[in-house]
Amino acid sequence: MLTFRELAWAAYVYAIVTKGDKAYWKVEESREFIDGLVRVPGGCGLEKIEEVVVKQFLNDWGRCRIPRYKTQGIASGIAHELEKLDRADREALCALSIVDVGAGRLSKERAGRIVKLYDNLSLINGCGPTVVSKILFVLFPKLFVMWDGAIRAHWKSSEPLIPTEDRRGYVTFLDRMGEMAKSVCDDYAETLGRRDRPEDYLSHGLYVEPKTLAKYLDEYGWMKITIIGAIPPQDVPSDLFPPPEWLTTLAHS
Repeated sequence: MLTFRELAWAAYVYAIVTKGDKAYWKVEESREFIDGLVRVPGGCGLEKIEEVVVKQFLNDWGRCRIPRYKTQGIASGIAHELEKLDRADREALCALSIVDVGAGRLSKERAGRIVKLYDNLSLINGCGPTVVSKILFVLFPKLFVMWDGAIRAHWKSSEPLIPTEDRRGYVTFLDRMGEMAKSVCDDYAETLGRRDRPEDYLSHGLYVEPKTLAKYLDEYGWMKITIIGAIPPQDVPSDLFPPPEWLTTLAHS
């Protein structure tokens, strides 16, 4: 399974390749608004949802290429689906993390809510599997991991339990990501002898604002499947900034 060393190298190279992932941090400047949308869906204007979630996140960062005539409908659909969830369900999804999935702490009731939410978001005009997973992530960034076409193709070819791109495939994918998250946490505690969260250690070590473990898992998948193919890379590009000492120490551990 995935080690903390592999995740850390992926995060480091990802930061270099994306030049700091500026478009993502632009969206995170509106995190207070996004969290407020989840808490009180009816209290947020559709224009703001459209601007932050659809245009800035899905199109500018996520490169989903949603046409202009669909962006308002997607914004409205997101607000509507959040309103259909009970407040307790929204709060529960906010509190859960991808590690909880791997540790078996996701109840059948909550899993059912996830399936229904995925299905309902899929019915919004313009929301295919990639868009749906990215909406879930931006709303609940600790719990959901994104998948795009390349990620789905990889898992469909290597994991026979993920034959489809619908919610059944995504739930299975989420289970696998949960297993990887737990593996990272276990390895982190064993390798470094620490009891804090690996994502906080990574963020501090890479001099970035806090990211969730679900986001780091997405970066790992993107780097391994789409860009490099091996983490850590066999030949680190010469134009990369020198890696921090703690990371080079991990490489030899």
